[in-house]
Amino acid sequence: MRLQGKRALVTGAAGALGSVIAAELAAEGADVAGLDLDADGLERVGAAVRAHGRRWHAATPDLTDATAVQAAVDGLLAQWGGIDVLLNGAGGGAVSWFHEMTPQTWNTQIERNLTTVFNVTRAVLPAMLAQRDGRIINIASVAAVSGGRLVRGATAYAAAKAGVIGLTKALAIEVADQGVTVNALAPGAQATPGRDRDTPERRAALLDQIPTRALGRPEHLARTVVFLAAPESVNTTGVVLPLDGGHSI
Repeated sequence: MRLQGKRALVTGAAGALGSVIAAELAAEGADVAGLDLDADGLERVGAAVRAHGRRWHAATPDLTDATAVQAAVDGLLAQWGGIDVLLNGAGGGAVSWFHEMTPQTWNTQIERNLTTVFNVTRAVLPAMLAQRDGRIINIASVAAVSGGRLVRGATAYAAAKAGVIGLTKALAIEVADQGVTVNALAPGAQATPGRDRDTPERRAALLDQIPTRALGRPEHLARTVVFLAAPESVNTTGVVLPLDGGHSI
């Protein structure tokens, strides 16, 4: 119960990673709010949070719309009075060879994976600064570190996630003396339900690029989020932590 009494906001909370993270935060004692366009998915996550005896709040704003995000965050703050932990987990990749990529594909990837982080963090940060305490944790990607060798054609996604890393480091410096830490995780391939569609050949090729020859597990990523959100991480900021089985070495 390292997060007893903390108030956490998770974006992309209905997703394969976000749902596990939200449940783990609740298991460690945090009240959890989820932002996601998938209302049905949020209901399922909410049930898991409540099962741990924690409060749950959900909203479905378009995270690329700054006005909608601000309204959703203001609604949460009005109910809970503050936010202690922000997990920016919303996003998603698209495969397109660079020489065939349209401006629309590029812009969509930047908006989904970088602008959403800006919008939500910008809405939440003033409350953290006012209480002089907060943990911001951004989900980047090994693609931003290694160039996307695990998935070819991920140029726009890798560029957006590299932007998340740059934002993480610069903001960490900006707010370091005001009680707020900012860190990022850079997961590699994860054992999410989508990976079940891999052919044996695709799985073997994937594992050949990972020194541990193992996919990451969402529950391990979630426990790392808890570590960065916990009191003992008060002096850890500006860190980009790969969770990739050694792929980025």
